[in-house]
Amino acid sequence: MVQNRATAYIFWIKDIVNAVPEITPEGFRVFGIHGRQAKRVNVISAVIGAYQNEPKTYSALTLDDGSGQIRVKAWDEDTKAIAGVSVGDIALVVGLLHESNGEIFIRPELARKLGVEWASARKSGLLSSYGKAPAEGRLNVTEELVGEPVEPTMEARGKVLSLIESQGQVAVEDLIKISGMRRALVEKVVEELIKDGEIFQPKAGFVQVL
Repeated sequence: MVQNRATAYIFWIKDIVNAVPEITPEGFRVFGIHGRQAKRVNVISAVIGAYQNEPKTYSALTLDDGSGQIRVKAWDEDTKAIAGVSVGDIALVVGLLHESNGEIFIRPELARKLGVEWASARKSGLLSSYGKAPAEGRLNVTEELVGEPVEPTMEARGKVLSLIESQGQVAVEDLIKISGMRRALVEKVVEELIKDGEIFQPKAGFVQVL
């Protein structure tokens, strides 16, 4: 069975950070942007800031596409996803949107350095789809705050989602056994995947990919 992942939408950054968090009638978390219910985004922009704490358990990038700025935040093993990108790079970032303390940011699934021509091509595409970029907004950040880790990590989500896909309809108890992960973590992953509309419960105690 092929896993149908949520579309990674392409928007101006300014439109992403001004998105309206919503809960669908089915209980899924989405962000309203240009009439779409977005959960994942695909951004190509300049990297203008980078931060990593001393224990290397938290990393962040600041992206700027000329319309606004947004942060990419990663904790624990997810920091590996953005390790190859530095200040001054043009980067492709694909990830889940998340909101905490009034800030919308991206939890990265992948981040890749690109040539400057990709930024020009993306800008042309955005101009064609949405017109001129909104007035640029700046992040008002004087100090990078690590904050509480967002759990589960993207790596844990990916592992559990892959197991569910390979097993078809599977009992949560069996997921805990075959994953080798902590019960509390697996249960948290399942809860998050249901909220995000990636999986559903065909019957009590069982989950399946949508």
